[in-house]
Amino acid sequence: MVVWLPDHEVCFCGNLFSALFGHFPNLVTVRGDRYREALRFIESLERVLDLEPKLLLPGHHGPVVGKETIRDELTRLRDAVQYVHDETVRGMNHGKDIHTLMRDIQLPPELEVGEGYGKVSWSVRAIWENYAGWFHHSSTTELYPVPAKSVYADLVELAGGADAVADRAREKLSAGETLEAIHLAEIVLSASPANRSALEVMIAAHERLEGESENFWLTQWLRKQLAGLRSTLTASQEKEGKS
Repeated sequence: MVVWLPDHEVCFCGNLFSALFGHFPNLVTVRGDRYREALRFIESLERVLDLEPKLLLPGHHGPVVGKETIRDELTRLRDAVQYVHDETVRGMNHGKDIHTLMRDIQLPPELEVGEGYGKVSWSVRAIWENYAGWFHHSSTTELYPVPAKSVYADLVELAGGADAVADRAREKLSAGETLEAIHLAEIVLSASPANRSALEVMIAAHERLEGESENFWLTQWLRKQLAGLRSTLTASQEKEGKS
């Protein structure tokens, strides 16, 4: 919802365009919310464009001043969201999986907008799931209540123990494969929650991701995870010291 004062050509838009004006929106928030349809977002944006406001008052930070500036910013944002929507749907129709699309869909230079609040990759996933739902068509196990982590302990055993998998996670981290390192470390921690090597890999990997992040929500999540991991590592070290 927006409030329009026609005599003054002022539009109170609140957080219609997210908390950071000029940045890609969150079509679904990390904290949990209803999915926001990309095409409905574009319709709302175009309604504000049609008003031709000379002053835009967003919910956070200062006003956006000038008809031309507002028009240019909103046009680029509209076209950016439309591009991501269309590329996601095109990929779905060509049978591409959700993770491939999250990785491959990037905004062209002329449509680049900030990703300090929402992210293109997250919106790709939101668009996919808004159309297709939670079943990603990649594994029969998606349709049953048995997650992959139910066999993590088996993988650790088959690999020769927790330390062997943790060593491979550290190798992945050293090779710059940060997320792969996290996957392996999580397998270890599922079977051995206090494994020191895996905890150290997890902390180093999350510190690296935090250093690379320019997104508010992602940064806050990484910091929360780091706090928990560091606490667990400290407790593990203290327990080892007492023993």
